Amino acid sequence: MELQAQLPQKHLCKDCDKWYGQEDDEYGPCMYKHFRKEKRYVTYGYHECDELEELERRVTIWKQRTSDGSPACTSISGRKSDTSPTVTTSATSSRSSSDG
Repeated sequence: MELQAQLPQKHLCKDCDKWYGQEDDEYGPCMYKHFRKEKRYVTYGYHECDELEELERRVTIWKQRTSDGSPACTSISGRKSDTSPTVTTSATSSRSSSDG
């Protein structure tokens, strides 16, 4: 199975921490390609990643996160989604009014 298909969304060059271009310019160098001294190491930011090592790493991370059963942390980047529990303020407001 293709690695890109195993991810929740296509992994683009601009989403990779090994791509250090600027989104405004839409082009930037790929560290993988640059390390291999490829002549064409500058890539288009919206190009689907074709680096096997990076895609394998992303798929492994995604599978680990989804197998943990944690709905709060399912993004590839490691940032938690905004599903934190809601805190009610009724207990604190009644406490402050009784102290008054």
